[in-house]
Amino acid sequence: MNNLKSGWDNIDEFSGLPGYGITSIEKFIYGRSLSIYQKIRGIFIWSFILKSVAFLFIVFNLILYRKYENVIMINALLCLLLVIFLIIEIRFYFEFRKSATPSKSSKENLSSLLVFLGRKFAVLTIIRSATYLFGFIPGILLYFMLVYGYLKPIDLMGYLVFSFLGLIGIIFSYINDKRQVGYYIRHIKLCLSDLNDNALALASEIIETKRKLDVTIIVLTQFVIILVFVVLMVILKSILR
Repeated sequence: MNNLKSGWDNIDEFSGLPGYGITSIEKFIYGRSLSIYQKIRGIFIWSFILKSVAFLFIVFNLILYRKYENVIMINALLCLLLVIFLIIEIRFYFEFRKSATPSKSSKENLSSLLVFLGRKFAVLTIIRSATYLFGFIPGILLYFMLVYGYLKPIDLMGYLVFSFLGLIGIIFSYINDKRQVGYYIRHIKLCLSDLNDNALALASEIIETKRKLDVTIIVLTQFVIILVFVVLMVILKSILR
C-alpha cells in the first residue's frame, strides 16, 4: 500500500471515475475533505439563518414598540451591530469558499482550509457567540409584547435570570464552536500526515466519535446548568415572598 506522501504524486481525485490510480487512502482523504468542508459550510449557513431570525425579531420590535423610544434605540443599535457582524461573516464565508476549489488537489484544499481555520475562525467564533444576544434580547422584548401587550417592568430577579441565560448562551456557543473546529483541525492534520489507510481510517473514526460525544456533553451540561439555575430562582423567589 502506497503511503500518503507517494500517493499525492499519482492523485486525480476530481476525475470522478474509478480506476485512475486513486488508492483507497486517497479516496478516503478526498471524502474527508468534502465532509469537513460541508460541516464548516453548515456552520456558516446556520449562523446566517440565526441572524435572519434575529433581524426579523428586531423589525417586529421596531414596529410594535414604535411608541417606546428607549426600546427603539436598543433595537436600532442591535440592528446596526447585526449588519456589521453579518458583513464580516459574509467576507469570511467567501474566503472559506476560496479555500476549497475543484481546481486544487485534496492536499491543497486541506492545507488551505487548515490555514483558514487557524487564522480566521477564532474571530468568527467570537462574532457567532456575540450574535446570540441579537436574537435573545429582541426575542424577550417580542415575547413581552405578544403575551402582555406592553413592555412589562423587569425586577432585579428578572434582570438576574435574563442576564444569566444570555451569558450562558454566549459561553456555550463559543465553547461548542471552538471545540468543534478543533476537531476539524485534527482531522485535517491527520489527513495530511503520512499514515496508511487502516491507521488513518481508525484514527479519524476515533476523532469523530469524540467530537459527537463532546457535543452531547456540552448540550447536556448547558441544560443541567439552566435547569438548576431556574430551580434555584424559583426557590429563592418563594422564600422572598
